[in-house]
Amino acid sequence: MATLKKLLEAARLIERSETDAPMPAPAGDDDIDAIIRRAAQAEAAISTAPPPLPGDAAPAAPAVAGIEEGLSFADIYVRQGLTEAQFPVERLLKLVDGLRALDPATRRAAITAMDVADETWSMEQVLADADAKVAALRGHQRQMQGTADAVVQSNRERIAALESSRDGRVAELRQQIAALEAQIQDAIGTAAADVAKLQSESESNKAALLRETQRIDAHILNLDELVAQFRPPAQ
Repeated sequence: MATLKKLLEAARLIERSETDAPMPAPAGDDDIDAIIRRAAQAEAAISTAPPPLPGDAAPAAPAVAGIEEGLSFADIYVRQGLTEAQFPVERLLKLVDGLRALDPATRRAAITAMDVADETWSMEQVLADADAKVAALRGHQRQMQGTADAVVQSNRERIAALESSRDGRVAELRQQIAALEAQIQDAIGTAAADVAKLQSESESNKAALLRETQRIDAHILNLDELVAQFRPPAQ
């Protein structure tokens, strides 16, 4: 009975009577307190730890914008406007962990007997605190869902704006490309016409040169024949 009373006092579900005379702690009570603390810590770690991944740990995925991760339950309760209960449900969780060695029926009977014997708290208060905290956590989940939906909607609108800007810019560039292609064709056509004209001029000049050369050669020949008729022979 002393050990059970010590467990209840450690869980703060009963208060030590002022008339109780201080007694040295029985052997093993400190170990029981340590077990209770370790059980509470282990329960919290199990409830918050992520599932293990096979192999080497992969890099964490980027957090979704707008969602604040890792908030403690106490912070969530405060943000949801929940006041601290005189006998919070966490004390019951701690007590249940401390009595884990008992079978469920015995554990429930012991806690129920405590509820009847101690007028400073009641199971109804503890259960009401549990209901309030569950409601607060549900409210926090709804707020997170609203935040995530708002981020998705905002990003959807930004994506649409980016795609519209992209399409407009691409259309503008394609118009510029079409105009440049037309300028290229004009430049090619103009250059080809100029080249053909110059080539034609070159051929015309070659033909004119040939004609003039033949005409002049013929006249030179006539002059040479005339001179030969009247020039005396060389001595």
